[in-house]
Amino acid sequence: MKTLARLALPTALAFAAPAAAQQVIADVGFQNSEAVRYDAAEDRYIVANLGPRGPGNDGFVSLVSPEGAVLELKWIEGGVDGLSLHEPLGLFIRGDEIHVADQRAIRIFDRRTGAPLRSIDVPDAVRLNDLYVTEAGVAYVTDSGTDTDPGALYRIQPDGTVEAFVARSADLHRVNGVAVTAEGLVVHGGLLSDVLTFRDAQTGAVVRELTLPTGRIDGIVPLADGGLLVASQNGHNVYHVSAGGEARAVAADIPVPAAIGYDTRRGRLLVPQIVASSVTIFEIEVD
Repeated sequence: MKTLARLALPTALAFAAPAAAQQVIADVGFQNSEAVRYDAAEDRYIVANLGPRGPGNDGFVSLVSPEGAVLELKWIEGGVDGLSLHEPLGLFIRGDEIHVADQRAIRIFDRRTGAPLRSIDVPDAVRLNDLYVTEAGVAYVTDSGTDTDPGALYRIQPDGTVEAFVARSADLHRVNGVAVTAEGLVVHGGLLSDVLTFRDAQTGAVVRELTLPTGRIDGIVPLADGGLLVASQNGHNVYHVSAGGEARAVAADIPVPAAIGYDTRRGRLLVPQIVASSVTIFEIEVD
C-alpha cells in the first residue's frame, strides 16, 4: 500500500511578522460579506454578500475600487428582474465570466456587465461553498454540508455535466476552501480540520497532506510560484504556505476570515469578514 505524504509544520513559523491592516472597508452597506475577488481586467474588487440570514432570494454582489470606494453596492442582486441569488458563498472570475456558488447551483454572470448568463444545478448539493474554475473551464466546487450531513466535492465539466469528484464523507471535515495549485493539484481544507489535502485533478486520489498550525480552513488562493494563501478561522489569520510547504502568518487579528482574494497588481490580501460585513486589506510579502 502506498504511503501518504503528510507534512506537519513547526508552529513557530505561523506567527512570523504578519502585516498590519492597511484599510478596512466597513459600514458601506455590505451584508454578511463572504467572498472577495480581484478583477484584474477592470482593476476592481468584486464582493459577494449573503444578504440577510435566512432562505430569501436576497444575496448580492458589490463592486469596489482599489481605493475602497463602493462603485455599486448591489451590482448583481437576487430577486430583481427574476434573478436568483440566495446565498452567494463562493465567487470565481474566469475570463469574462463570474461563477458564483449559490446553495445548490452555480450562477454564471457576465464579468463586464453583471448580466446573468446561465445556471448549473447541482442536484445532490446540501450547501455549496467555494469553487475554482480552471483555464479549461473545469470547475471544482465544495459542498460543506451541515453538522449532520457530511460535505462533498464536485467537478463540473465545461458542458455543465456535474460529477462527484470526492463522494460525500465525514472525512472531508466539512470541506470549505478549494483551489488548483500551479502544479495542477486540487487542494482543499475543511471547517473541522487543520489539514490541507492535495489531490490528483483527474482521479481525485490524495497525493499529499499538509497540517497547518491552526485550522477551520476557509478560503484558499493559489499563487503563481506554487505557494498558497490560506485563511484559518481558528487562528484568526491568513497563512502564506510556500511551494516547499513552509507556513507563516501574513495577516493576523482577523475575527472570521472567509473566502479571501489577492490583488496581484498591488500585492494586497483581501479579507472578507462575514459578521463584521467588511473587507480588510493587507499589503503583504509572499516571496
